[in-house]
Amino acid sequence: MFSRIVEIRTYGPMELHPITKIVEEVVAESCIGNGVVWISVEGATPALLILNTKKKEFIKYITSIIPFKGWRHGNAYAHLISTLISTNLVLPVMEQKILLNPDEEIYLLETRSVYNHVRNVFIEVHGY
Repeated sequence: MFSRIVEIRTYGPMELHPITKIVEEVVAESCIGNGVVWISVEGATPALLILNTKKKEFIKYITSIIPFKGWRHGNAYAHLISTLISTNLVLPVMEQKILLNPDEEIYLLETRSVYNHVRNVFIEVHGY
């Protein structure tokens, strides 16, 4: 097993921060040829996801089913979005490369209205 904690500065709400290159660097550094990479973000409101070129359509869709206003708790929408999407991803690794389609990207989604916020992303590579 090989692990790293990476700090990502975010802003939001509903801003996607690409992290594929960071994850690829950790996988390469691990020298683990085949296995899985587990990615987890700390907190109750961010999310991790894989998207293709339809990023804007995804954000529009998710905000249409979970509105920002009308909640007793000010950022309840952020908690719901994070729960719906997830704060974890597990991806296969083969020959020290993450198996993604060429048009896919790994993103950290900042759901809250924050600026210059630091999110800790845990990246673990497990070989077999």
